Amino acid sequence: MPLSLVKFLSPWRGPILWMIAVLALLFTAATSMQLWRTQSANSAISALTANKDTSVDPKHSPSELILARVNQLITHDRIEDAQALLSSSEANIDPHVRARALYNIANERTRRGSEFVRKGDLDHAAALINVAKSEYRLALKLDPADWNTKFNLDIAMRIVRDLPQAENLPDDEQATPKKVWTDLPGVPKGLP
Repeated sequence: MPLSLVKFLSPWRGPILWMIAVLALLFTAATSMQLWRTQSANSAISALTANKDTSVDPKHSPSELILARVNQLITHDRIEDAQALLSSSEANIDPHVRARALYNIANERTRRGSEFVRKGDLDHAAALINVAKSEYRLALKLDPADWNTKFNLDIAMRIVRDLPQAENLPDDEQATPKKVWTDLPGVPKGLP
């Protein structure tokens, strides 16, 4: 360093060192706070995976903690609570994590809909599968590259088909739609 610069900075040396020390202290405090938040979120996720009921604040919790709570609620057959938690945390959850949660909820609805198909309750099955299809589509909007979501949407669409609506038919034909086997859930059995 040139001598003139040393002479210029010598009266400011004390305040500069104090400023560096304060900035270092603030950085250390911020890093420590972030570490504490991460550790508390990890311990809450561990508790949730161990089937301990842990409350989650949808407004201030990290995305992964919300996903863990949604998954726990799904495994305990509380899908409506999982949907409510996901909806209330929509503003501050990572889009990829939200897509994953929607995928998991839609998978559970598809499983339940398949059970209704096996039991012969086609109305309940169609309602559940249609909701699952809309959740798969929303998950694909958030994460279009997820192959598993695309595959499961295809399966759900095969269980309950989306038939195109006739637009240019006379009113009497639109009022009484024909019953076609493809609008029923499941796979037809027997000969054609």
